[in-house]
Amino acid sequence: MSISSGSTISPALTGSCQCGKVTYSSSVLPSSLTACHCKTCRKLSGAPFLTFASFPTSAITYSSGISSLTKTSYSELGDRTHCSGCGTPLSMQYKCQPENISITAGSIDEESLKAPLPKVSQHIFLSEKASWFEMQVEEKEKCQKFEKFSTNFQKKVDGWKKVFLSPGLG
Repeated sequence: MSISSGSTISPALTGSCQCGKVTYSSSVLPSSLTACHCKTCRKLSGAPFLTFASFPTSAITYSSGISSLTKTSYSELGDRTHCSGCGTPLSMQYKCQPENISITAGSIDEESLKAPLPKVSQHIFLSEKASWFEMQVEEKEKCQKFEKFSTNFQKKVDGWKKVFLSPGLG
């Protein structure tokens, strides 16, 4: 993640918050899209889930409004950012995976896309899914579904916790 220095390379996509104070670009398209149904994502978005696009951290450049980005930690696992002006959720970054950042897919400027985005490939935290929300048949059939994190990511989280949240380290 960096601050723009006036690069002339055309980005793969751009995005922003609702008020336009915070703008960003990415040099690559996201590797995947994930719909998170955890209670925090539902409360922050006011929707049944929040969809994140996964990028290498190095691919994201904030073009403007970096001073309007507010970082919040709702758990020891990661940090989220939102625009302090309009409140738009913008990113989630897990401490066990600093090389990746998840950008809220709704903040991506669709008209900027150089190629189509991937479809949502997984739904996570279905154990916290809103009782009134039902997934469409197509999503049930085509997407991976997990009660919490995916199995591989949960292993990464557990390994990180053992090292960084062990007694005596903080």
